[in-house]
Amino acid sequence: MDTLPSWAWWMIAAAVLLSPAFAFLLALVVEIFVGVLKEGGLPALLTLVSVGVIGRLLLLKRRVRHRARQLVGDQA
Repeated sequence: MDTLPSWAWWMIAAAVLLSPAFAFLLALVVEIFVGVLKEGGLPALLTLVSVGVIGRLLLLKRRVRHRARQLVGDQA
């Protein structure tokens, strides 16, 4: 297997081209979330802490999935 199949190249290209769009949408969702919390009367510090906790949970969930992929079939 010297080269990747053509579908893999298309997936890589799609991920590269769409990643800025996904990043923009994620930033937009976070901005809406912060706006809703601030309009609800939550103090700014508590809003930032809640956004930080949610971000940390998302990164932790991603890290756990990454470790599980590295296991060999008989280790799982």
